[in-house]
This record gives sequence, structure tokens and C-alpha cells, in this order.
Amino acid sequence: MSNYSKVMQKHGKSFFWASWFLDKDTANKLFAVYAMCRRLDDLVDTSKKSSEAKKEITRIMSLMNNNQYKEIFEEFKGIDNKLHPKQEIINEFLKGQLSDIGFKQPADLGQLLKYCYRVAGVVGLMICDVLDIHNSKLRYFAIDFGIAMQLTNICRDIKEDAQIGRIYLPKSETASLEIDNYKAPSKTDLMIINGARDKLIILADQYYQSGVYGINQLPKKIKRSFLVASNIYQGIGHKIIQKNCSFNEQRVFLSKFEKLNLTIKTLLNLSNVIDKPLHESKLHASLEDLPDTNF
Repeated sequence: MSNYSKVMQKHGKSFFWASWFLDKDTANKLFAVYAMCRRLDDLVDTSKKSSEAKKEITRIMSLMNNNQYKEIFEEFKGIDNKLHPKQEIINEFLKGQLSDIGFKQPADLGQLLKYCYRVAGVVGLMICDVLDIHNSKLRYFAIDFGIAMQLTNICRDIKEDAQIGRIYLPKSETASLEIDNYKAPSKTDLMIINGARDKLIILADQYYQSGVYGINQLPKKIKRSFLVASNIYQGIGHKIIQKNCSFNEQRVFLSKFEKLNLTIKTLLNLSNVIDKPLHESKLHASLEDLPDTNF
């Protein structure tokens, strides 16, 4: 097992589970993208001083702008240069990391979706790049798949994020509650926060559906793996709502049995014929002028 696959096995269990359905070359490309993103994400989240993390991210952006790509991303050395993620896409990811360093709670859903694009939607685009997918319509769907997964992350990790001073639920959806309301919520706080979270889970379903439209247009082997990952990740949000879990309780995850059940259902439905709908422009209404979002 490669070092990069171990990174996904440790930190991206749902995707690692789904990666068993990929051929080795495709899986290794995805492991490389995940490892690179995880390395930069950990740099921001685990740095003892935000100033040091900001300095390093800024240094990386400077090196990229001076065409020193190979010096920065060790993870991509085993991938053909023609398949490396586009510089403008990685720059957007780095902007997302910088926004976490100088974190400000999103004022509204538009700001939140732009953040989700930068830290996860662009990961979908990076995957498109390493898999040599340049069809603009498919890339729209890839962005939505990433956004959906990030919304799930946010809804699952509210308690943990609050402990490090980050609230991703928009102020417009939470009556502008303060950080202390998340750390020691009253009954009213719980109603407001859980309600806002459930609304985001429902919103995520719209982005998952769009992502699935794109996944269904991929080659069968890749399609199979991505559909499994999508259904497992979406299942986390559905479990939160079905079990009526509160954000301040234990973190919600799927058991191996639940993952296996969703995997079997996904594989049994692979042959279902799916139309090729047009992308819903409203899903990118907040992402105007960002790379690969224009129609």
C-alpha cells in the first residue's frame, strides 16, 4: 500500500472504502490528490501559530506563480505532467485554506457555498484534471459533488469546529448566535442550530443529485466507485436527520454494516438508465466568475 493510500485510509475512510472498485492507476491518482489536499489542510488546522501557516501557504502560492510547480507538490510526481491539476484550481484551494486561517463565519448561504467551492468543489476539478476529464458540463457536476461532501462535513462536525473557534453555519440561518451558544447551548440554541444544520443537509442533497448526474456519465469502473462514495457520504447526513441527532452529541458516522448495505444497493442499481440533464445554473449562482463555473 502506498503512503498516499494510507493517508486516505486514515483520514478519508468513505473514499478509501469506495477506492477498492478502481483500477490501480486511477486509484493512485486519487490518492495523490487527496494526500496533497490533506497535507495543506493539516498545515492550517494543526499549526500552533496561524501566522506560520499563513506564511507557508503564501510561500506556496508565490512558488506556483513563478512556475515552480514541481518543487511544491511531491504528490504529483508520479502523474504525467499533462494531467496535473490546473494552477488556477489549486490557487482557489489555497485561498480556501487562507480563509480558514483568518476565519470569519459566513454571513449567508452564498458565502458558505463559495467557501465550499474553494475547499472541496475544486477537489472535484482536480480529480477531473488527473483523470483527463475536460468536458465543461462534467466539471460543473464535479464541483457540485465536492460542495455536497463539504456541506456534509460541516453538518457532521459542528461541535468539533466550535471547539477551535469556527462556525460554518451562516449567520443568516442561526440568528447570529455566538460561539459560546455552540459550546454550551440552551434548548433554544439547540433548536436553532439543529434546524439550520438540517436545512444544510437538505441543501446538500441537491448538490449530491447534481454530482450523481455527472458521475453517471463516467466510465463504468469509475462510476461504480464514485457512486459508492457519494451514497455513503450522503448517508451520513441522512442518518443525522433520521436519528434526530443533536449537533452537540457524539459525532455521527456509518458503521461497516451500514456502508456495506449502501454499497450493495449502489451496485444493484448500477444498470439503471439515467438521463443526461442540463446542469441547474441556480446551484452555481453564488460562484460567479470562479474557475469552471461559468455557463
